[in-house]
Amino acid sequence: MAAGDIAASGFDLPGVPWVQYITQSGISFHGTFWHNDFGRPRSHGCINLSMSAAKWLYLWTMPHVAVQKEFSFGGVGTKVEITE
Repeated sequence: MAAGDIAASGFDLPGVPWVQYITQSGISFHGTFWHNDFGRPRSHGCINLSMSAAKWLYLWTMPHVAVQKEFSFGGVGTKVEITE
């Protein structure tokens, strides 16, 4: 999982599971194994989910990623609306 120019001020977090980017800047839904304090701001703006919730969301949304692929880019996916 990475965002922006990693050499500049971006971030690079290998091993973050079930990542679904929702902005060009790298904000995403993703599994979180380093805390269980969900519902409170804790990251670069990402929506941290439990491992099981992140997997469920990843498998439920579109576009589907083929088993032999690591990612799907472009096209139309499931619409995401974030509200407070």
